Amino acid sequence: MVIAGVCECGYRHSDTILLTQKEPVRFTLQITSVEDLNARVIRSSSCTLRIPELGVDIEPGFASESYVSNVEGVLDRIEGVVSFATRSAREASSEESTRKGEEILEKIGLARDGRFPLTLVMEDPLGNSAIDCENAVKTPLSSKEAALLKTGMIIVDV
Repeated sequence: MVIAGVCECGYRHSDTILLTQKEPVRFTLQITSVEDLNARVIRSSSCTLRIPELGVDIEPGFASESYVSNVEGVLDRIEGVVSFATRSAREASSEESTRKGEEILEKIGLARDGRFPLTLVMEDPLGNSAIDCENAVKTPLSSKEAALLKTGMIIVDV
């Protein structure tokens, strides 16, 4: 089920909810070539996304949105956030944060050219996310691993 809402004020929210019960899951994709950037990414609002080589962890929050994209689209989203944070750090004269942001942006550029390997890890305690690519490795999360992940929502265990 796809949920989409748009307010006159410009606020938008969308989510994708699978109507079946799924097990907690981890998808891992090694990104080593330009072709890998085309792999389809389905991220639910309960998914934690990690790219260890960039030091990037994206955890779900209460306003987290789901999306369907590809690896390059995920890098675009990360690049936008890092660019904004780097500009803000530069304006605040924070040399360390500016340098770190510039390093991440450089690595993203190299990865787009297939010259910097990355690992995309998606962990979803509700099992609604996936990487649709034959090279992606799907592994179940243990209940302990799943319990440590944020879901972006309040879950009552009765």
